[in-house]
Amino acid sequence: MLIAVSVNKPELLAELSDVFGRSKYFVIHNSTDNVSEFLLNPFSTELGGSGIQSARFLFEKNIEALITENIGLHPLSFFNSLNIKVYRCLKGSAEEAIKLFKGKKLEEIETSENEVSTKRNRKRFRRNSSNDIIIKHQNKI
Repeated sequence: MLIAVSVNKPELLAELSDVFGRSKYFVIHNSTDNVSEFLLNPFSTELGGSGIQSARFLFEKNIEALITENIGLHPLSFFNSLNIKVYRCLKGSAEEAIKLFKGKKLEEIETSENEVSTKRNRKRFRRNSSNDIIIKHQNKI
């Protein structure tokens, strides 16, 4: 089983990255061989969309599980749609997180219908006040 862990340094003793998409590196651990490799996250410095791009990057590496501290809604939904399990580990090193995963002591993160509405509440259209309506009508005459 291939397990990805988001970290800030290419070391097994490195602390977990606090945000999935902005992590500098990923540890890819093969639990059958007990071998780990480190991959530079090419999307960690993107201005926007780094989470979903990082998720696609890991999907192409054929991971089956992800361990991270925090993850956004879009990459989480992406992983869930592909049946890739995402687990939360709040503190510790990559090595500790892998041990907790093997001991089945990590919490799985799943999306729910309530979480879908947690997007930023942007107001795309401003409600017009009565003065704005009058001005618009005067401009049309």
